[in-house]
Formats: sequence, C-alpha cells, structure tokens
Amino acid sequence: MAKRKRQKVDMPMSGAGLIRYMDEEGKGLKFKPEQIIYAATALVLVEILVKMGFI
Repeated sequence: MAKRKRQKVDMPMSGAGLIRYMDEEGKGLKFKPEQIIYAATALVLVEILVKMGFI
C-alpha cells in the first residue's frame, strides 16, 4: 500500500483563481509597518523644515 505525503493543504478548485498570499513568498525588500510610519513621519518633518526655511 502506497503512503501519501501531503505537505500543505491546497485550496478547493472553486477558488476562482484567487491567490493565497500567505503561501506566496516574493523576492524583494521587506519592511515592518513601523519602519514605514517612521519614514513617512521623517519625510513630513523634513518637508515642514524646508517650508519654514531651516534647511
């Protein structure tokens, strides 16, 4: 009797082509949400300083 090995659960065929993004691992840069907030805040502060004439 052959043993069946399954490593991950597949979506049913009625998924209509939808992608489970938790299964997709893309290449590229990965940022934490906190890093994006800090960068946006820093950009806003630099813009304010430029408008006020400090930089």
